[in-house]
Amino acid sequence: MIYHGAEVAGQDAVAVGGGRILALGPVDRLRRQFPGATVRRVAGRFLPGFLDGHLHLLSYGRALGELDLAGLAAPKARDVLLAARGAQDGWLRGRGASASLLVELARDQNLLRRLAPLRVWAHDLHTLLSDPGSVRALGLDRHVPPGGAVEQGPDGLPTGLLREAAALPLAAAADQDQGGAEAAVERAIRDLWRRGIVGAVTFETPEGVAAVASATGRLPFQAYVYQTAASIGRGQRPRRLGRRSALVGAKFFLDGTLGSRTAWLRAPYADAPGTGLPRHDPEDLRGSMRSLARRGFSLAVHAIGDAAAQAALGLLESLPPAEAPHRIEHLQLVPEGFAERLAAADVTASIQPCHLEQDLADARRAWADRLARAYPYRAFGDAGARLALGSDAPVESPSPALNLKWALGADAVGGGARHGLDLELALRGYRDGVYQSVGVRGQDIVPGARADLVLYRQGPEHGDDPLLVLSEGQEVFRAGEAYVEE
Repeated sequence: MIYHGAEVAGQDAVAVGGGRILALGPVDRLRRQFPGATVRRVAGRFLPGFLDGHLHLLSYGRALGELDLAGLAAPKARDVLLAARGAQDGWLRGRGASASLLVELARDQNLLRRLAPLRVWAHDLHTLLSDPGSVRALGLDRHVPPGGAVEQGPDGLPTGLLREAAALPLAAAADQDQGGAEAAVERAIRDLWRRGIVGAVTFETPEGVAAVASATGRLPFQAYVYQTAASIGRGQRPRRLGRRSALVGAKFFLDGTLGSRTAWLRAPYADAPGTGLPRHDPEDLRGSMRSLARRGFSLAVHAIGDAAAQAALGLLESLPPAEAPHRIEHLQLVPEGFAERLAAADVTASIQPCHLEQDLADARRAWADRLARAYPYRAFGDAGARLALGSDAPVESPSPALNLKWALGADAVGGGARHGLDLELALRGYRDGVYQSVGVRGQDIVPGARADLVLYRQGPEHGDDPLLVLSEGQEVFRAGEAYVEE
């Protein structure tokens, strides 16, 4: 194929064949160079395909078929849930709700009994609402998992609200009958293609690892997998899972989230009691982290609050290097001088600017006195730290336009500091930074590179959606009349 008429790395045409970029240059020269090629006239701008630096393919694929409660107030959410219960048996599954909505719904115990069995995630996936009967049936009212919390009412009985590690057993029980893990991953990949995303760093349970390996064996999508650390066996090592997927690393959790007020802070929240909910004592993780790093695993540590960020970097600084750099996920609030330490340690800052779409108001309330250290993207860039941009889908939309909006517009956080990235650095963080974070050389628009191309009218920084997406040279998405074939 020869695509022409668009801006392509300073040229007006690109030739694609065998999954690779064959040549760039004037269209007349490429016509002569590749006689008999199919020629397509396009208009707009080609960019290299995006890689999402942090998402969950299996969870996202399953979320695409669940009730979406994002942005709903309590009366409307009740109506949606009751209508869905009337139309189906078995577990009623939803997600996207605000943590405050789940708290409000939990006050209506009669409603929860009518909706049983129920599993609704908050949008941050760290607070879950179920019905009290399901909580009791799993024994979570009697045995609370370490690093979790089960809310009880004045009568001492569970209200149905579960936080952090306490939510996981119920979520697993609710998801048992979903099945179709590979089909769910395929749904996720097809949705990501239409957004211009041709690969991702994905965080998975063993079920998800197997499903990702199988789905990417059939579909042109690059997957770099981090498995939950507790599920990695003693002799397991990083390895190729298939031609397009690899097991790269292991993931650990140190804290919760801002929305659930479980992010671990050095000083109490400005609008809530306490300093959050640490998931582990960092010293309890040191031995297993060292063992995994010695086997070659890149370690990814979830750390949203500044106490968690400080502990995560302290742990990673002491570890041997792995086959891919170690990384810290989210980093929404950090201590003073953190960016320079992060860069010196060669630890990746894995950030999701799109979280500001939901979290900005919460941050201004909860961290009102420390906003200068919140979402410090500019500080990371100025210090020379490696940036990998992602979406955390299904927590947020995987739209590159949304992520770039907040990467560039993060100064809205306030606090007297610059937070936003410039466009060039943000785009590099969405492509080269993600590749580098998993030890892979980036893919640019040059002859010989994999033909991962996304056509925009202007670009995602203008809020545009893709017109055409090629992954390994295959047309995986086209919007309407993206081209005219000559």
